[in-house]
Amino acid sequence: MATQTFEEAVAEYLERSKALIEEEAEEGLPPDLPSPFDQSGPPYVAAISLDSNNIRKYALSIMDDNPLFIDPSYGKYTKYGSQLAPPPILALVRYPSVHGAIRAGGYPVANFFSGAAWEYFDVIRMGSRFNSSKVTKDIFEKPGSRGNLIFLISDVCYWDFHGDLIAKSYGTQISLPVPEMGTSRVMNVESLGQKMLYERKQASYTQEQIEEAVVSIESRKHRGSEVLYWEDVEVGDKLGPVVLPPFTLQDQLSVHSVRFGLNPGDDYGVDQHAFENLFKRMRNDPEGGTRTNPITRWPWCGETEHEDAIMAAYRQQPGPFDAGVLRVQMPHQLMTNWMGDDGFLRRFYMAIRKPVYYSDITSYTGEVVKKFKEVQEGDDKPGGAPGKNQYYAVGIRIAGTNQAGEIQSPGTATVYLPSREGGPVQLPIPHPASPPFIPYQTYYKEWY
Repeated sequence: MATQTFEEAVAEYLERSKALIEEEAEEGLPPDLPSPFDQSGPPYVAAISLDSNNIRKYALSIMDDNPLFIDPSYGKYTKYGSQLAPPPILALVRYPSVHGAIRAGGYPVANFFSGAAWEYFDVIRMGSRFNSSKVTKDIFEKPGSRGNLIFLISDVCYWDFHGDLIAKSYGTQISLPVPEMGTSRVMNVESLGQKMLYERKQASYTQEQIEEAVVSIESRKHRGSEVLYWEDVEVGDKLGPVVLPPFTLQDQLSVHSVRFGLNPGDDYGVDQHAFENLFKRMRNDPEGGTRTNPITRWPWCGETEHEDAIMAAYRQQPGPFDAGVLRVQMPHQLMTNWMGDDGFLRRFYMAIRKPVYYSDITSYTGEVVKKFKEVQEGDDKPGGAPGKNQYYAVGIRIAGTNQAGEIQSPGTATVYLPSREGGPVQLPIPHPASPPFIPYQTYYKEWY
């Protein structure tokens, strides 16, 4: 590795990553678990436990206070008969993207979660357990302002313990070659901060601006049991806003604590964040993709590059910033608040265009841009859902905007609504046992 040039190291990363296409990804696998969990998969058994309390903790960690998700007594009297989990909780079952090839010392690339598309076929009920499979489907390059960007596209399937396919996700990861890293993932101290992707300072707010944000947060509404019929929706109708207060380290860490806490057999979070435990992990698994602090030379975990000002420079960021996967979870509530208990979120996509830095306020809004009917047909093979139903759908365009007016995260969604003509939304959505892969070129702009 020492004799490689930067260009050769990047070429090796690209070649080895392409060799992983159509292979089951090793990353995001659950830890070795005692019987009766079988990890010889795929599919792999997830240890995540969706009891009432864990669902509530997760919902509140993404600022979703919908009573359908946080109050079991409320869910009991809905048509579902129990508390439900917010749909994006599946991101904790299996991370919805891949990072490509790894090696001891790493490759000279900065990784960015660039978005995810979701297909949902049913609600996620309290007590659910899951199996998963994650496959790299495509790798391609696109020119960027800092050279070629490497796009890695994944296909993740989530089955419940009955073997029914509940959802699919298609993750997008961007790897940005960073010449300042040389040939490894360890950057010299002298190179830190030489080049940044953005020039940003922490935002500050007047008392009037804070009060305005508070009013927006406190005025958030849940439709709940009030039925929204398809016939009553018009193109041009607005959704939101869902306003998130200035982003902080506490917000980031609360999400991590829930992420690791939901997996009772997973000590990964402890190993990653507690004293010398990460050092021991690196010693035992030098290929495991750990990072080294350029000043202390002590290993740090990937999450630290979001949390620490020094490590953020590894991603050529001027300061700590949000984990992109968090941003594809939070705005789900824009749709679930609007559609009420009787609607169903069928498709959702959000792209990550710019980071959310500590102190940024984000406002999510939506607009109905399409009304249509579509037929869903399935099969009775294992994992599929048989039948053929017509659904009354609306297409929604989403925008996540910061305090400077920058659209950080555009997206789209498809919501199925009850109809006076067609009746309630029939679940599960009929689908084949192996729904086709949705390529990036299909969902990255408008996917309704």
